[in-house]
Amino acid sequence: MRLKPLPFLFVAILFAGLFGCVSSEQAGAPEKRSTTVVSGDTSYLQNSKGRYAWHPSLIKAHLKKAENEALLLSEMRKSIAKVMSEKGYIQVNANQQPDFFIGFGAALESEMSDQQILERAGLMAGMSSSDVDPALYQKGSMLVALFYSLETGPFWRVLGQGMAAKHQPLDERKLTIERGVSRMLQRIPQR
Repeated sequence: MRLKPLPFLFVAILFAGLFGCVSSEQAGAPEKRSTTVVSGDTSYLQNSKGRYAWHPSLIKAHLKKAENEALLLSEMRKSIAKVMSEKGYIQVNANQQPDFFIGFGAALESEMSDQQILERAGLMAGMSSSDVDPALYQKGSMLVALFYSLETGPFWRVLGQGMAAKHQPLDERKLTIERGVSRMLQRIPQR
């Protein structure tokens, strides 16, 4: 029996198209590559008063050094607050009845794998780091999640991954975090 090549060609093109569209990874120099995954619905924010507070138990970092964790969390908090303010949201204390809570975290690949992030956050960006010199770069992940209350799971979350340069000056690190947070929160509606 002779097989007709046309159906097999169609299947091959279909699979190539499907696999080519799945990834949102941006190619280029390691420090320019990024992947972002978003889950949830932000329509609640448009009907709220736009008042948010920091989630008291979901602000975490997983890095090798504690002082780097404190710096990263501080910069992430500043960057998130800046974007939210620019979009018209108001930060309040948790006891002032906010409309929603913001939690966030970050990790380096050496401290938390993609599988561990999936298990904890329910998202997987899956950016490859196999072609990057590990002496110069390491994959970093940042998560931002919005919660109706402290007792509920997130109604919206975003996970961003990129390559973190190991020997980057502090000012450049801060700018990288700010750009990453801004990119991650671009889907938050303007008030």
